[in-house]
Amino acid sequence: MNEKINLALIKNAYHTLSKKEKLVIDYILENSERVFSMTVSDLAKKVDVAASTIVRLCKNLGYSEFSEFKIDFVRNNPTQVNILTPVINEQDTDTKVFEKVFDSSIQTLQDTLAMINKVDIEKVVSILKEAQSIQFYGVGTSAPIAMDAYYRFMRIGYNTFYSVDSHIMRISASRLSELDVAIGISHCGKTIDTVETLKIAREKGAKTIAITSNAGSPICNEADICLIAYSDEIRYPIEAISSRLAHIAILDAICVALSLKSKERTSECIGYDAYAF
Repeated sequence: MNEKINLALIKNAYHTLSKKEKLVIDYILENSERVFSMTVSDLAKKVDVAASTIVRLCKNLGYSEFSEFKIDFVRNNPTQVNILTPVINEQDTDTKVFEKVFDSSIQTLQDTLAMINKVDIEKVVSILKEAQSIQFYGVGTSAPIAMDAYYRFMRIGYNTFYSVDSHIMRISASRLSELDVAIGISHCGKTIDTVETLKIAREKGAKTIAITSNAGSPICNEADICLIAYSDEIRYPIEAISSRLAHIAILDAICVALSLKSKERTSECIGYDAYAF
């Protein structure tokens, strides 16, 4: 966002917001210090709105996610929130660090499930079920996620491929057709190689799906459907480990949903009846 958020900006945009979005803004302005330590789910429960309402509000104000909104709010309104501190600090014991990281991961999964578009989930599963082939693309920290997804989908009988090499990714995408699906995985949503690969796949007529933690990022512009995982980077000043777990969980859930739609093939591929409990 070019123009940093301030109270004047909020007031100026206030009349354009929905009734529920206004409730969120009212609560934030009255409880800024408390809100800063909240997750999307926490705030949604407090104001009694859907998590998607908060995500939509942040996008209306020019932010990709709630954590980005909170950071900017603190920077530009220091009197509203007194201090910016990560959840983990130097005084924490190793055990406490474990507890906090695990708690963050659990909360991120819950927030992701709360904010992910249920209609998009149904669309993704339907598209993948009919696909001639499914291609997974990702580089850097998203590379092992792409590889893991490739193995899992192949294991239940789908024609899959993955690439984490920029040149191979582009060549692979250029060979796709309207019968294929390309899935790009990028935490920031700005990874040039992955974005360009999805763009090529889309130009060839393939259906494209993005899995990212950054709504409104460049990769979403090249995707027919964009599945957004919640990012907890505001509490941990590193590339969020918890958000990568959310990416894996999204793909695992899709894989399970697909296996349920083709139980006989799944059972045959894995060598036993996985659904005979």
